[in-house]
Amino acid sequence: MKNLKKFLNLTCWLVICILFFPITENKAQVKKMSAKDLTDESTAVFYGKCAKIKSEWNEDRSIIYTYVTVQPEEYIKGNLGSEVIIAVPGGRVDDIIYEVSEMPVFVEGEEVVAFIWTNPSGKNLVTGGYLGKMKIEKDAMTGKRMVHGFNIEEDTGSEDMGIDKPGKSEKVQLEDLVVKLKDYMKH
Repeated sequence: MKNLKKFLNLTCWLVICILFFPITENKAQVKKMSAKDLTDESTAVFYGKCAKIKSEWNEDRSIIYTYVTVQPEEYIKGNLGSEVIIAVPGGRVDDIIYEVSEMPVFVEGEEVVAFIWTNPSGKNLVTGGYLGKMKIEKDAMTGKRMVHGFNIEEDTGSEDMGIDKPGKSEKVQLEDLVVKLKDYMKH
């Protein structure tokens, strides 16, 4: 009886620990990439506004894609036209949700910097998963547009990526990021 009581207590504490101490997020499926790597491996790099978002099944109904229409304001690399449709695996169609970890989430009306590669079938996909989409917001104090999830000083091109560092909310002026990305293409 005493052993059963100890076992139940231990089980309760284990359950409480699992519930109240969240397991840290693991981003093991995303290849570590610097902004230079993202730029080099992308067909196009641009910033612009998300105009439309629509999720639908592929032809054989085996996967849901979310199609994000972005109107580029400026191309930093390449040119995909005045509207770019980005295919992001995952989404919701009716009452079915298909989630793909490590994929970025776009919001209609938000401004973003996007690193895009075009696959052989012609689909525009985000380079590097969640790393290939950076949100742009206007700074309340200065009025300047800032890019979240990037730190120019820490982007060394090595494993210390400077992008999307856990626990840090790094941001840089959009103009400075554009200069840095254009500089990567010169080398």
